[in-house]
Amino acid sequence: MDDLQDLHELYSDEEVMRYWSTAPYSELYQTEMTLRYVLDREYNGRCDFAIEYAPPSTTPKTIGKVGLWDGHEIGLMLARPFWGKGYMKEAMAEFLHGFWQREDMKAQNEMVADVDPRNSACIGLLKSFGFKETGYREKTWETHLGWCDSLDLKLERPKD
Repeated sequence: MDDLQDLHELYSDEEVMRYWSTAPYSELYQTEMTLRYVLDREYNGRCDFAIEYAPPSTTPKTIGKVGLWDGHEIGLMLARPFWGKGYMKEAMAEFLHGFWQREDMKAQNEMVADVDPRNSACIGLLKSFGFKETGYREKTWETHLGWCDSLDLKLERPKD
């Protein structure tokens, strides 16, 4: 729970949450419930990680997260001050490398993404790692933005 306040900054930011499946959180307890849920999942520590920023002589700060929902569907978020600076690309590279190397994930042959088609930054990031479009679905999520469509993408396990 050490990351609770840092994560709440993410979950309460309208721009960070724009394409998320829920509206931005207005109360700290909402973030706490989400964090408790993640910590209690079997995939915590295997497929779901906080992204920390730790410049010299400062206390590390959680600035994002990357992971797989139920070990299969990727999700990611990053604090706005860190957008466009390569932090998520670096985090994704480390995450993917570590994930595919894990013995307990050897049976996992792919991961998928369900992305709002308006989220061009996320789509571009995923495609830069080899995710391929596999489909398009209309009105899949009703969120604070109204009805949202889904662009489906998939990444297959790299060949050894």
